[in-house]
Amino acid sequence: MPVLVGMGALAVDVGIWNVQKRQAQGAADQAAFSAAVAAKAGNTSANAAMNARAITAGMGFVDGQNGVAVTVTNPPAAGQFAGKSGYWEVTVTEPQATWLAGYLLGGEANVRARAVAGGSAGGNACIIGLATSGTAISMSNNNEVTNPGCAVYSNANMSMSNNSKIFGSAYVSGTVSKSNGATIGTEQTGVPPVADPYADVTVPSSCTGTAKMTASNNQTVNYSPGYFCEGIAVGNGVTINLSAGTYYIGKSLTNGNNLTINATGGVTLILMNGAAFNDANTNNGMTLNITAPSTGTYAGIAIMSLATSPTSQDFKNNVTFNVQGAMYFRNQNIDFKNNMTFNAGLCTQLVAQRISMKNNANMNNNCPGTGIRSPGSSSIALME
Repeated sequence: MPVLVGMGALAVDVGIWNVQKRQAQGAADQAAFSAAVAAKAGNTSANAAMNARAITAGMGFVDGQNGVAVTVTNPPAAGQFAGKSGYWEVTVTEPQATWLAGYLLGGEANVRARAVAGGSAGGNACIIGLATSGTAISMSNNNEVTNPGCAVYSNANMSMSNNSKIFGSAYVSGTVSKSNGATIGTEQTGVPPVADPYADVTVPSSCTGTAKMTASNNQTVNYSPGYFCEGIAVGNGVTINLSAGTYYIGKSLTNGNNLTINATGGVTLILMNGAAFNDANTNNGMTLNITAPSTGTYAGIAIMSLATSPTSQDFKNNVTFNVQGAMYFRNQNIDFKNNMTFNAGLCTQLVAQRISMKNNANMNNNCPGTGIRSPGSSSIALME
């Protein structure tokens, strides 16, 4: 009889513990989700943590009362998202009465529940390859995305080789191939493709007019917004100053070496059909100082094209990008070659069909920026 009574008491206790465990898990889940949502909405870490504890308290688990402990940690201290700032970890611990089972087992019993919530696609989007077949993103020969808060998204396969590194997260719909010292901080494959964050943006169907940006060697010229349907044709060492607004550029850009474009007052350069940074001498030593507008039709976009011709925008040979805003090419590829420098104090977001980086491109972006958009599927979700 004592054995049967003890077994019955143990069964009752374990049943009660399981009920409490489920309740504690529900509280931890909702609290972690609430903290992540609050943080994404711009609340401070302290307010997000306070909000999480309010959720658990409302469900009967008040931190510091009756032995209950609610711990809110950002970033998580353990699990696959340990150290990732975009994720919130909540643990709920509650001591349990042991009743008669205490005489059999001795000691105390506690239930513990843990949950982690954050971006379902995680991180701020610094690079987005929109193509859904083949290889959407490729990095070769010492390219780095060094800010761990900047995520890379590939809607198809991704290729990395020869010491290329992504310090943060990569979310890949296809497969990832890495060789010769290539590394990724956290990678997830087989994820659903992300939506084009600028899919609603439109441009005029054609460029009208005969205006053209021109300058002789080492000349400084100033331009106001408008249509420049004959493109840009300047000599070596030219500086172009652009006042705030939208510039529609037609035809190819034929420029000498060491071109500097200053457009920091809120400017969008729109490359119409046929316009591209593809001339043999266009990019050598070029410096782009461009700040996108923070409001309006093209908020967050510094350079863009919706054209299908040419198929690629090529930047090559010692280009410096002091760009705050998106470089958006919905129907074209971006090809970076040979010593690209991105300003670490700004957010240069790359969005294109396919993105290729070759030979020493270092992105250390401080993202996001005003007007810059995240992928459509980067919502908050329970992750653990």
